[in-house]
Amino acid sequence: MPSSLKLVLKLVLGLAVIAGVWTFFSTQWGWKALPETAPLTFEAYDERFVQAGEDAAAVLEAMRGEFGVPGVTAAVAVDGELVWTAGAGWANLDADTPASPDTLFRIGSTSKAMTATVMARLVDQGVLAPDDTVGAHVPDAPNEDWLAIELDQLLSHTAGFPGYENNSDWPDAYETLRMKRQYDQVEDSLELVDDARLLSEPGEAYYYTSFDVVLAAVMAERATGEDYASLLDREIRTPLDLATPIRANAGPTPEHVAQFYQSRGNGQIRPRGAVNVSQRWPSGGLYARSVDLVQVASAWLDDDYISEATRERFWAPMRLNSGEVNEEGYALGWRVNPQSVSRFGEDAPVRIVHHGGVSRGAMSWLILYPELGIAVAVNINTETDEFSDFSSVEPEITRLFAEAIGRTPENARPPD
Repeated sequence: MPSSLKLVLKLVLGLAVIAGVWTFFSTQWGWKALPETAPLTFEAYDERFVQAGEDAAAVLEAMRGEFGVPGVTAAVAVDGELVWTAGAGWANLDADTPASPDTLFRIGSTSKAMTATVMARLVDQGVLAPDDTVGAHVPDAPNEDWLAIELDQLLSHTAGFPGYENNSDWPDAYETLRMKRQYDQVEDSLELVDDARLLSEPGEAYYYTSFDVVLAAVMAERATGEDYASLLDREIRTPLDLATPIRANAGPTPEHVAQFYQSRGNGQIRPRGAVNVSQRWPSGGLYARSVDLVQVASAWLDDDYISEATRERFWAPMRLNSGEVNEEGYALGWRVNPQSVSRFGEDAPVRIVHHGGVSRGAMSWLILYPELGIAVAVNINTETDEFSDFSSVEPEITRLFAEAIGRTPENARPPD
């Protein structure tokens, strides 16, 4: 073997050893144990739910302790009114800041439901229509394959867009995983996928991704002449009098944002490394409070906020070109199960409209029971091994509040 090749092999081997040692020590560094006791606060705003609120807080704290979650908040709204909030553990352990109704979390893909809320409002206003094409609003789209895609296909992940792992737009695909680049406008982040090949013709198949919802938001910006940040304020925060949702990584960090953590699941945590989610604001880059999320979900039941026709269009699972409903029953910005039996049992199916999200160091769950008039949100500042590890508290919480007012699938929300 030539000496030069031997030298190269030794160098590669040496670098591999160094990388291995670095990886080992970096994965062992900085962990600390969660305290054995944690703050727990809750409040019921309606006397009908005092006992349910106390029991639900205990459920929340039990989950937090079992899965080594630093902090969690939850909220429940009934018939559009906030009736209960709770916080367990810490928003920031080092600062000794308890999780509270004021705590903001990254909500990951629950952002898609917030963007769908903006879109539904614009449809009601006649600014957009579900079958509008990209070309109608963004005729200068950087990829001509996008021009014939319809808004409803973008919002339902049936447009053929790739995800992070099969984005053929190199080297931008690497940047979507690295998550360090700052974008000041939603449209600018389309550069991450503008040269990517579609995975299928629009409407042919379902593939869950985030890039398609980003393009949908650009359609809304072009149609209204307003940027996405302004649309969040105009269509959600102002009419509902809410503090969130707001964009993460958009200027100075706002007050009450949680510290985000890695968790080993055994009570050991450490701060999560910083990431920049400005590349996916409409689809995975928002901050929100649990108390605000339940009020956004509940507002979908108000015909003065979103019309019945638009509501049912957005909640209808999207059909593919074949006429078949897509494999996940995904609608427009929401997941919808018309006959869920996992909440109240096989003999009591109930419609659920929901979305969850994962963002590095955070998980979010938002669910609405339209016929029961109940909305529930849960947010944590770490990631559990399985999404259901933390979200499984929601059915228990829902059941407590439904039973408190005798509202089950057999005794649903009374008509207005």
